[in-house]
Amino acid sequence: MLTPKRCVIDTNWLSNAALEEYLAKSSKNYAVLAEMTLVEVHKEAAAVNARRLMKTLCQYPRQVIVLRSTRELYRDGGASKGLADRLTEATQTAQFGEYCRTVIDAPNDGLVDEHFALMEEQSRGQIDDLRANVSNILVLFERFVTIFEKGELDRLRKRIPYNEPLQRKLIQLAMDMHKMLLRSLSIEAQHHPKDMQRALNTFVFRYALCVVLFLTRWIRQGESKEIKQERLINHVMDLKTAAVATFFDGLKTEDEMPRDVHSEAKHVLGAIGAYVNCGKGLAR
Repeated sequence: MLTPKRCVIDTNWLSNAALEEYLAKSSKNYAVLAEMTLVEVHKEAAAVNARRLMKTLCQYPRQVIVLRSTRELYRDGGASKGLADRLTEATQTAQFGEYCRTVIDAPNDGLVDEHFALMEEQSRGQIDDLRANVSNILVLFERFVTIFEKGELDRLRKRIPYNEPLQRKLIQLAMDMHKMLLRSLSIEAQHHPKDMQRALNTFVFRYALCVVLFLTRWIRQGESKEIKQERLINHVMDLKTAAVATFFDGLKTEDEMPRDVHSEAKHVLGAIGAYVNCGKGLAR
């Protein structure tokens, strides 16, 4: 009996022929849609782009899983029992086939046009919110190099495997950013993780870890000390998608950066006993 496989699909993979191959190969292969993917689908010319990019998924509606909003993911406390299922938006997942019939595959009319106009407006609003909130990450960029000693910077730049002290520093940086995010996002105290193990299983921590790993990559590749805000917004969207994919069986993307950050984050999380691969661990 085949084991279900749930992979998060990045926007660029929606139009990749490999997506249909993946879904057609087994009815147990699922495409997981995170909010940032849907934001990118609808941010511009939504009526055209959504119909084009969602076409393959609408051929396999029973194999599509829609996740809860990023805001809701921020409020998950990290209990491991049923975690991947808990991140799913059950109603939208169950109604995805109907959405395809009544919106994606439907002819243009007033109601459909209004839907796409609303989705485009909401997506642009979320991008505006990201633009307003990347300042903390920009500050972290500026401070990041000063946090490491020269030998550690050399190790990062030369892609030498991280030793234990450097690994601990990276985890500590992720924890510090995790706390900063809880404050800046105004996450109520009742939604904070109860202990360290649960913290590792929260979306907030995993997003923080992905940002830290992205910054180490930035150092390794000798990037300039400045990064444009608009480029960083795109990176943040990719990193949020990579972070949520660590709970599932993989990330399907054509982009090297989120693919590498996701892989590294998943390795780190699995090595310290956190929830990965829908709760099945790294040994698969």
